[in-house]
Amino acid sequence: MKTEHIKLLSPAPGCHRELLVYRFAEGVETLPDGPRKVYLQAGLHGDEWPGLLVLQHLLVKLREADTAQQLRCEFVVVPYANPIGLSQNVFGYVAGRFDLVGTGNFNRNFPDLTGEVVAAVKGALGKDQAKNDQLVRAALREAVQEAVVEDEAAYLKSALLSLSIDADYIFDLHCDDRTSLHLYAVDVQREAALNLSERLRIPYLLTESLGGVVAFDGTHLLPWQGIRETYPKQPVGGPKLAVTVEYRGQTDVEDELAAQDAERLFDYFKDIGAIAQEVAPAEEFTVQVSPLDAVDVVKAPVTGLLIFRAGLDDKIAKGEIFAEIVRLDSEQPNHRTPVYARTSGYLMGLSHRRMVRPGDQIAKIAGKDSLSHRNAGNLLQL
Repeated sequence: MKTEHIKLLSPAPGCHRELLVYRFAEGVETLPDGPRKVYLQAGLHGDEWPGLLVLQHLLVKLREADTAQQLRCEFVVVPYANPIGLSQNVFGYVAGRFDLVGTGNFNRNFPDLTGEVVAAVKGALGKDQAKNDQLVRAALREAVQEAVVEDEAAYLKSALLSLSIDADYIFDLHCDDRTSLHLYAVDVQREAALNLSERLRIPYLLTESLGGVVAFDGTHLLPWQGIRETYPKQPVGGPKLAVTVEYRGQTDVEDELAAQDAERLFDYFKDIGAIAQEVAPAEEFTVQVSPLDAVDVVKAPVTGLLIFRAGLDDKIAKGEIFAEIVRLDSEQPNHRTPVYARTSGYLMGLSHRRMVRPGDQIAKIAGKDSLSHRNAGNLLQL
């Protein structure tokens, strides 16, 4: 195991932030059909902490396996991916989702390297996929190094991509408000994501295309898609899986949960041949697979106190009242506005905020059928 520190641009005199990076089995001989590199990070949103604890438990297990020479590929782990967001403490609240300087969501606006990489491999690709992949990965690494960084947040994003852009498996660990464990993946990686969900016992798999808003995970897939579209006769591979794992809600920072989650991740790495240890087959587990436009993001219609009439993971029917909002400013005592489900499905997410106003997100319902009021502009991936 090796560690390194990557200093970010200084935002003020006397102020320096840095990333801590763990590297395991760098340069190890990989199996012919096995992964070369696995990348994991947590806390890209600085106010989402369960994944931070999962990685602490996982790091111990990786160190033990590394000492026993049981790792069959390189592992790169960034235990906290956003020291900027973690430091944004405003009156006791960590405001780590958006950059207070004004650059936006920390999980958006990563450099799209497609144009640079497509141009870099022009005329160099042949019929050998392995050689093509090597060329593309080299072009990706060079493109990241040449990306323009004008501020600390851009430098952070470039640094993270420099660590992850050539990985076969990319895991970005997040959490939500008050939700069940769920996972985001692109449509073309649905089967691989389903296998992961079953091993990790993730009850909700949400899939989407690479169109529209692209987060950290999708940034790794875009260049490969661009190459396939530009050079359809030359075979290329790309990451086997790039996903966002949502480890429940903000307050689910518990040793027992995190140790269990780390154990399941470790078993998955055995499944894919990254760790040379025996592993028991995954137990049968049912995963609700929903296209992202079939997940209803319910918003408060009025101002008041939010009361839920159904619990997390309850199955509800379209038209069912699952919440009420108590109108405190009504002249009629205890007057309530009902909130109806607009689709049938599972109540996978609830808000912990109980005083709401119009437009506040209060729940998520995972269904099966695409919803007409959903579009690429209001998708909910974190």
